[in-house]
Amino acid sequence: MTNKSRWLCFFLPLVMLTSSFAAGGENKLVNVMGKWQLSWEARLGTERGTMLLEQVDSKLTGSFQGHLVSPKISGTIKDKSISLNLDFQGAHPFTLVFTGTVDGDKMAGKFAIQGVTDGYDWHGENARPTNYSWTAVRQSDRIQGASRQLFRLRFPQLQRELL
Repeated sequence: MTNKSRWLCFFLPLVMLTSSFAAGGENKLVNVMGKWQLSWEARLGTERGTMLLEQVDSKLTGSFQGHLVSPKISGTIKDKSISLNLDFQGAHPFTLVFTGTVDGDKMAGKFAIQGVTDGYDWHGENARPTNYSWTAVRQSDRIQGASRQLFRLRFPQLQRELL
């Protein structure tokens, strides 16, 4: 075997192994599980609330706590693209469909109203969104974690029962 062949036999598997690791890193799943402060701009002003997201692979579920309402959340995430559905129940049910991107502890994008068939709400006002935007910022669990740790230190006998 020539010197050139030896180098080729050594470097070719190394290059193939390196490229397979690089290709595997491209599909890394973004973790959005946790507590987020969500706000969106609509024709009636800014709406704010807290969403709690659970994540199993690319499937998202959770809840939203806002002004007077608590719709369920469902959605998906692929790479940095996210889609969330907030299903509002009641006499006139509808769904807000949020699409956007995740960038670390922030999300942003546009949303649409699903379930408003002709573009007008039940009051006769135009309800079709034109340029509605939303943002979300991850909320820290440090305070909750510190509170749990303090509780464990002060009441270790109750730890198993309550935590």
